[in-house]
Amino acid sequence: MSRAHQESAPDIAALASAIAEPTRVMICTCVLDGRAWTLTELSRALGLPMSSTSEHVSILIDRGVLAERRQGRHRYVQLASADIADWLEHTGALAGQRVESASSLAAKTRDRHLLEARTCYRHIAGKLGVRLFAALTARGWIDEAVTVTDSGREAIAKAWGIDVPTTATSARPVTQRCLDWTERRTHLGGWLGDELCREFIDRTWITRRPSSRALKLTPTGRENLDWILAAEVTQL
Repeated sequence: MSRAHQESAPDIAALASAIAEPTRVMICTCVLDGRAWTLTELSRALGLPMSSTSEHVSILIDRGVLAERRQGRHRYVQLASADIADWLEHTGALAGQRVESASSLAAKTRDRHLLEARTCYRHIAGKLGVRLFAALTARGWIDEAVTVTDSGREAIAKAWGIDVPTTATSARPVTQRCLDWTERRTHLGGWLGDELCREFIDRTWITRRPSSRALKLTPTGRENLDWILAAEVTQL
């Protein structure tokens, strides 16, 4: 039954209803790695029948949370946008609690890996992401407005070969705060957050763990990032 109101308002309820079901939350959590998934991959990862996976995915597509693309006979789904990824991560932080994993050793190990480091769409989250943001801030490379400083722009180019633009080159901001849902502190999002993650993966300083959005800091990565992480502050 529709209602008539005195003024119009965004239909937040329709969007919120998309994740008002635990299975759909888990689907969103899977695709927060920024990659495109087939329905078969999602079904296997979550231990769901294909029919159930397809039904939930269709709801998420209808609500604009997921986007679908087809390649040959394969159907892929991924998050509809970076804004949706930011919304999901921020909502997770506001939730104040989480659905517990299974009690198996494998599930607990997977949880620990996600807490240590993971992708939040295309940038680094978890303890590693929060530490990196804190270190960049402590060194003065990013200021309180989460803007890259002149000295930071020069240092980032020298350290990692990334030329940071002075203004956004697309709808995505150069930098932005992203509230980490497990740490309840900020990690770095935006264009620079994406570029740091891509660069560190290309250099094999971090690697993706199999069948997960968890990341692993490699020995080479630890050796090359310890100097920047040493500038971490305990509280922003």
